Amino acid sequence: MNEARLDVFCGFLREIGRRLGKPVLMDPEGDYGHPVLGFDVEAGRVVVLADR
Repeated sequence: MNEARLDVFCGFLREIGRRLGKPVLMDPEGDYGHPVLGFDVEAGRVVVLADR
């Protein structure tokens, strides 16, 4: 995924999170319950949740 596409995807997560006022998490396919990215309501931004 290139940076421009990642920016669009993060904007999508951010918009959903702001509208709902709730965290929005993204789990990798086949690894439910271990999110790698998510919208943090308190920070107001998308954050990396997984260790590399």
